[in-house]
Amino acid sequence: MSTKKQVKAKLQEMVDRLDGAGEDVQRGLARALANPRTIQIEVTDLDVSYWTKLEGGRMGALKEGSAPSVDIRMRAKSDDLIAMIDGELGLMSSFLSGRVRIDASLSDLMALRKLA
Repeated sequence: MSTKKQVKAKLQEMVDRLDGAGEDVQRGLARALANPRTIQIEVTDLDVSYWTKLEGGRMGALKEGSAPSVDIRMRAKSDDLIAMIDGELGLMSSFLSGRVRIDASLSDLMALRKLA
């Protein structure tokens, strides 16, 4: 099991990676998810949650705790979350196998599928 500090650092790395991905990637993401979305990630084995706002193809600051309202909620164990961010574990295969749970609208799920 990964630590809270490791998970937070890895999530921040993901936010930073998207920030530096370039305008083409950000425009594609903005088209796929045109309206602002609040994304909450619940790390089930550490009993901690983080959230951010995704808008215009960019993620806002990473915050700890529960978001006031959530559009996309993901639940995963710490090791699975880190493996997904590192590219060792696929988001959609993890979702389909039940290792990761995602609560989102069908259109959001389809947009996330394109990004995986």
